[in-house]
Amino acid sequence: MTMGMKFASFVFMLTVVLLEPKLNVHGQSISIRKMILNFIFPKDSDVVRVRKPEDIKTTMNNVTTLDFFGLVEKYGYTAEEHYVTTEDGYHLVIHRITGSPLFKGQQTGKVVFLQTGLFGTSDCWVLIGAGKDLAFLLADKGYDVWLGNARGSSYCRSHVKLSPRNKEFWQFSFHEMGTRDLPAMIDYVLDYTKQKSLHFVGISMGNTVLFVLLSMKPEYNAKIKLAVCLAPAAFYTEVSPLVQYTINMIRSIRNFQEILDFNEIYEVGSLTSTNIMMGRTLCADNTITQAVCVASVFLFSGANPSQLNTTAFPEILSNYPAGSSRQTLVHYYQNMVTKKFQAYDYGYIGNYKHYKQATPITYDVKKITAPVAIFYGGNDLLALKSTIFELYKRLPNVVLLEEQKSFTHLDFIIAIDVNTLVYSRVIELFQEFDNKA
Repeated sequence: MTMGMKFASFVFMLTVVLLEPKLNVHGQSISIRKMILNFIFPKDSDVVRVRKPEDIKTTMNNVTTLDFFGLVEKYGYTAEEHYVTTEDGYHLVIHRITGSPLFKGQQTGKVVFLQTGLFGTSDCWVLIGAGKDLAFLLADKGYDVWLGNARGSSYCRSHVKLSPRNKEFWQFSFHEMGTRDLPAMIDYVLDYTKQKSLHFVGISMGNTVLFVLLSMKPEYNAKIKLAVCLAPAAFYTEVSPLVQYTINMIRSIRNFQEILDFNEIYEVGSLTSTNIMMGRTLCADNTITQAVCVASVFLFSGANPSQLNTTAFPEILSNYPAGSSRQTLVHYYQNMVTKKFQAYDYGYIGNYKHYKQATPITYDVKKITAPVAIFYGGNDLLALKSTIFELYKRLPNVVLLEEQKSFTHLDFIIAIDVNTLVYSRVIELFQEFDNKA
């Protein structure tokens, strides 16, 4: 950890936790702390999604970005949008690629379901372009490609009763995504396509969610032909120095949760006009500030300069991060501290209410009997090699464990050669399993 990072963290803590002066704005007294928190965690995104590249704008009063249809149609692909409501009332959006300009034959009918990671949406699978992204490559081979989204992301901010402005809307983590979102989406896709099973591809938290589902509802193992897990996050027997430093910093802040509650901060990493403008202006090619963007990526996910496509930064940051609940981050934090893969810890009374026991439920991954292929990065700072081996050791049906030595956590989505180094292998695996059927 550099002195610069330590100093920046110290300044942030001091500002948020200790600073209490108020400003007088238009005759109203406003807390400086609240102003800073509102800037970091805005309540409104002010982002408009459009479907034509010529409609993209970046001005102080008008920030637009392409939606899923715009991202795929600009390369000549066609898409659909489907909707499903979970048993606890969240409205989810599922996207589907229905046609490829490179595939003119009869579709195979083989379904592949893609689930993105933390703060991601279905957009993350189509941001780099045709010939590069896994979703496009699968469609080019005639696969029926479906892309899931989780509650709280920019596509799934609706509920039968609750508003995203309500605290109750954000009372979820990857536990609910695994026990309610993913099974609802899988059931919908299988029912719609009249198939009995599908292939699954997850990145990072997309795999956490799958592991929760298959361990909590083992009957869903029969619905997964092959699960391809890219940089899977589950067991945190070890964390990187930066993550450990962050954990220690949070522990040192007294009443941290109460401060966030008082300021009504329940969502984190939302897609906002400010983030998009900063990404397009500060992280673009030929800007002095792009080096800061590169350093930030390397600091958190790992360094792999030869595979970093800096030209794609503005496009990526126009769609990511796309929001999730604070509780999801706290859930990961709890698992890192306890070094266990378990459900959210609500405390003694809360655990009895949710799980009928004093401690959180432990996810028994030995119940995951579906075949699993794991791809991991040697330079990944968020899913360390030791944590991957711990997962591999516990899963009963791992058919492949493959390392990309130079890959970081994000490289499985954005690396320059991810299509030839990883995606081609994934498609080969699907074809092998399909031929055996």
